[in-house]
Amino acid sequence: MRTRLLQLPAAAVAVVVLLSVLASAWATLALRLSPTHLLVLPAVAAFAVSGWVLVVRVPRNIVGWLVLMATLGFASLPWTLISSWLLMHHLAVGRLTASWANSSWVLAVGGLALLLPLFFPDGRMPSSRRRWRVLLGIDVVYVVMASLNILLNTTNDVPGYGPVRNVFALPRGQSVLHAFVGASVPVFLVGAVGAICSLVTRWRAADEPSRAQIKWVVIALVIALVPFALHGWWDAGSNAALGITLPLVPACIAISVLRYRLYDIDRIISRAVSYLLITGLLLVVYVACVAVITSLVSLGSSAGVALSTLVVAALFQPVRRRVQHRVDQRFNRARYDAERIVEAFAQRVKGTVDTLDLGTELAATVAEAVQPQTLSISMIPKFG
Repeated sequence: MRTRLLQLPAAAVAVVVLLSVLASAWATLALRLSPTHLLVLPAVAAFAVSGWVLVVRVPRNIVGWLVLMATLGFASLPWTLISSWLLMHHLAVGRLTASWANSSWVLAVGGLALLLPLFFPDGRMPSSRRRWRVLLGIDVVYVVMASLNILLNTTNDVPGYGPVRNVFALPRGQSVLHAFVGASVPVFLVGAVGAICSLVTRWRAADEPSRAQIKWVVIALVIALVPFALHGWWDAGSNAALGITLPLVPACIAISVLRYRLYDIDRIISRAVSYLLITGLLLVVYVACVAVITSLVSLGSSAGVALSTLVVAALFQPVRRRVQHRVDQRFNRARYDAERIVEAFAQRVKGTVDTLDLGTELAATVAEAVQPQTLSISMIPKFG
């Protein structure tokens, strides 16, 4: 009963955020704002759904609540878009939502960057040592200090409307508030270093399933950095990548905590690295072939492109097999070791006709490949 009561706030947060996402999408279309505002909305919805699912499935794991905490921070964009519609229709409540949206980012930074690595993936700190409790205190201090920005005399630039002054700003003590908010930056840096150290400590002491859980989140975070790396020299690609990669973060957190298809991460990494290398190699071959054919042979550029395409198509399968084999040796050891064990088994039983010897070899191969606790082989005699 108590667990179900605790799930009600999680459901309320998820529903409010999802409704905010839908309302902000409608407001963006109604006000004809830039469609780039819509790209982050799927990520906000993914955070809300993932946090709610984790709270329902593993209510005693604080990770789900931290994901919901980050959801409230990422919901600042939907609330800013809703504020634009409210202000354009001369509704004073828009100033309240705009002021809150300008400050709620602290929840995303504190929940996702500082607190979640400390408790991921089982909801407990890496150990009972005092240093982790001190780090938890530092993270909480950062959230409190940075949250004071809601009282600063600042403005929020609302799309389609313009700057809106913070209605929660205090009339006095602004210098003190600025000092506290500014001091939160070095506190954040200490907490961020501690978060990295907590993941490293947990990785070194983790078993294979726990390491697979950490891999899921680390890979998602690395992929989520791609849009920010593209920003500045390819803004269109950065915006498109943001809408695709950012929802992967909450999805991977949920997959890793729930341990759903956990060991597929090695296969995903292997395939991603393989096809990235294959694409790069074939692109180099294609460009080189086009340049060589068009310069050395008296053919038109269209004929050179066609011949280069045929060369790349012929090379695809051999290059893919060779690259995949090499990458599996490094990133997908389970598949590589399984193939090696099966090949060795095939060599040992080649020409074997004795069923007893064959059964012995089969049992040894299965024991080496999957290491079961018990193993038995039944041979059904053939009658007639």
